[in-house]
Amino acid sequence: MMFSSFYARGYTLRVPLVLATASLLLVAEVGISQEIPPPKASEVQQKLEQWVKTRQLISRESSDWAEGKITMLQLNEARKLEIAQLQEFTKAANHRITEIDTKRNLAKTETAELTSWRSTLEGQISAQESQLAKLIPRFPLPLRDKVEESILRLESPDPQSPLQNRTRDILLILQAYLDFQNTLTLSSEVREFEGTKHQVDVLYLGMSQAWYSDSSGSHSGYGRPGANGWVWTNEPAIAEHVRAAVEIQSRRKAPAYVELPIGTKSNTAGGTSK
Repeated sequence: MMFSSFYARGYTLRVPLVLATASLLLVAEVGISQEIPPPKASEVQQKLEQWVKTRQLISRESSDWAEGKITMLQLNEARKLEIAQLQEFTKAANHRITEIDTKRNLAKTETAELTSWRSTLEGQISAQESQLAKLIPRFPLPLRDKVEESILRLESPDPQSPLQNRTRDILLILQAYLDFQNTLTLSSEVREFEGTKHQVDVLYLGMSQAWYSDSSGSHSGYGRPGANGWVWTNEPAIAEHVRAAVEIQSRRKAPAYVELPIGTKSNTAGGTSK
């Protein structure tokens, strides 16, 4: 009985406490509801649209960033490849520059050697031209006619003439000289006797001796080369022998033994030069 009464009183006390708490909450809710009114539907819709736009913007920015990142990675790879190619190009260019420098130094050395060789050769050619120029006055007419152009260039040298042209002229003159020296040459020339010009046949025994005679045998003689040209000596007594040698040399007569005088320095000293 005592326990039941205690329980009943306890229960009775709790009910008013719950009711009091509920009343306080209700009063609080009413107070809150009276201080902050609920948002309007248009505002909620506006906020929702802004939120959606924000999400779309974030999504688009994320997509753009992802695409941009891929592009940047591709560009980065392209740059790496370009840098590698530039490095290879630089390496090859440096190698080429080194090779060019080596060839240029070699070319400089060769140029110096060629310049020295050319200078030596030019000195030798000039010396040969000087020696040959001293022999030109001794050249008889048929020999000079063979290399007339080369002789003219030798007598009037051109400072701008290439060395190969000067060398060629020297060789042509020397070759003609040697050929003339080793052969018996028959030439038709004009010579003046007592103020009258006559056509004579001249038979040259190289550069050592020559004999001449006109067709009638009226004028004949011999000659030898002198310091300033050939020196000619009249010798009418040898006309028959000279005519016979001329006929044989021109193949108008059969070969035969013919005696011709060999002049000496004493013989030619009093002669006339052409």
